[in-house]
Amino acid sequence: MKNRRRDDGVVGAGEASVSDRSGGSEPVKTDARVFDSRLEVAHEAASYVRAFCDGLGLGEVDLSQIELCVYEAFVNAVEHAYRKQPGHEVRIVTQAAAGSLRVRVCQRGVLPDAALVAAIPAGFDDLPSGLDAFDCEPRGRGIRIIKSIMSDCEVESDGDTACLLMTKSLAGQRP
Repeated sequence: MKNRRRDDGVVGAGEASVSDRSGGSEPVKTDARVFDSRLEVAHEAASYVRAFCDGLGLGEVDLSQIELCVYEAFVNAVEHAYRKQPGHEVRIVTQAAAGSLRVRVCQRGVLPDAALVAAIPAGFDDLPSGLDAFDCEPRGRGIRIIKSIMSDCEVESDGDTACLLMTKSLAGQRP
């Protein structure tokens, strides 16, 4: 995990071509949308990304998992960046190319700690089992879920805005 500068360059929806290192180009499907910082909008934001991914050749399980990750990232932005206060922007930028899906959930306000996000492990195997397993860790479960499902998860920042960048390998899928 790295703390990277944002480089999404996305203005709106569309398709473009990006040069690959072999001199060719591959199509990139891109879309961006802004949502209000209300918890009840999290499902709408997650559904928006699922609809974007619908034509990528992903199965139902992958689509549902990606939708869950966007939901978790959106809730984190509303709860941590904006302290559950409505009226702020949560921007979601979604890009699909031949090899990967990249989803950025961007926020202002209280920015996420990139080192803390990087330190949170994937999965729950290191936690105690049983009914009280979730009582031992009050924060970070959403990031654990995201890291278990996505290929990569990191924080990008340009100073006043930070994005949780989630990447999923689309090996064998079409953009």
